[in-house]
Amino acid sequence: MQRSCRPVRDFGTNRSGGSSRAVPGGDWTMKQPDVLIVGAGIIGLTLAYELLQRGQRVHVLDQSAVGQGATRAAAGMLATDEELSEPLHALAAVSRVLYPQLVRQLFDETGLTSGYLELPFQLRQAKQTVLFERVGQVDPPLLVRALRQAIEQRGGVIEEQVSVLRLLRDNGTVTGVETSRGQQVGRQVVIAGGRGSEPLLQTIGIPIDTLPVKGECLSVRLTTGRLEQTLFHETVYLVPKADGRIIIGATEHVGEESTTVNAGSISDLLAAAIDVYPPIRDAALVDIWSGVRPQTRDGLPYLGRVKGIDGLLVATGHHRHGILLAPVTAQVLADCVMNRKPEVTLEAFCCRRHEEENICRSD
Repeated sequence: MQRSCRPVRDFGTNRSGGSSRAVPGGDWTMKQPDVLIVGAGIIGLTLAYELLQRGQRVHVLDQSAVGQGATRAAAGMLATDEELSEPLHALAAVSRVLYPQLVRQLFDETGLTSGYLELPFQLRQAKQTVLFERVGQVDPPLLVRALRQAIEQRGGVIEEQVSVLRLLRDNGTVTGVETSRGQQVGRQVVIAGGRGSEPLLQTIGIPIDTLPVKGECLSVRLTTGRLEQTLFHETVYLVPKADGRIIIGATEHVGEESTTVNAGSISDLLAAAIDVYPPIRDAALVDIWSGVRPQTRDGLPYLGRVKGIDGLLVATGHHRHGILLAPVTAQVLADCVMNRKPEVTLEAFCCRRHEEENICRSD
């Protein structure tokens, strides 16, 4: 069975000379930002970039380094609907349309590619193989690098290696955060900190339900030839990148938060990859890594305003689909920040949907 997706071009390689043009807003003085974002992964960075385009002053905080949490574990595939639960289909459809514009604009502003490609995609599940003519992908480290440069060119602030300890609340309004470097205020606060979002929200009595899922990956480079399609099978996936690497992944260790890489996991992934695509046996090993993704009880991310609390929004729990859903998450969260009605209804993604009293119904 063969299916077709809308074709989109690869937007080239890096141009020399860095930024291609100056971006308005780069001379902002950051006193009190309009929006304070906790988390500098793909979700927080894409949201920051979207908000800057809408004229907002943005300050991003991260306990580690940019893109080193769940984003680091991603292979960058823009998943097909067959891999998603039904409530995610509308979000994913919007996001796939937004991606070409996003990577093109980042390239125009920074001269940096995001590794966007569309390749044939073979999906094998339950002994059935589905072929897609073209399915998109990005290279997460390259996308993160381009987003960071674009954010800074537009006057956004990214502060790394800072622990966010608790939310600051004045009656029914969140006014900022307490960090390891002191208080940081913002007119609105967005929690996009992956697994770190849950304990932070708990500091003001907002419970969410996430669990860690550790994923391990490796990359190889073929000694001869080139893999020209993405292979997604039940036990392993192989994702060829523009620079010739092939990403092989990924394990799933539910409940594990360590970032060590187990030798047995890598051995199992390689064995499965060789079974699917034998030339992997002679490939050169390039890198191995792991990351921890936040998964929610029902598999749906938490998106939008926190009902009952002014000035507080959340964007977390994307699990394996953070890369795919980053552009649409940025769009709908920015709409919420700007008090506009999002294109996609967010009731199913309300962060208080698990509480006994249903306060998530749309007004």
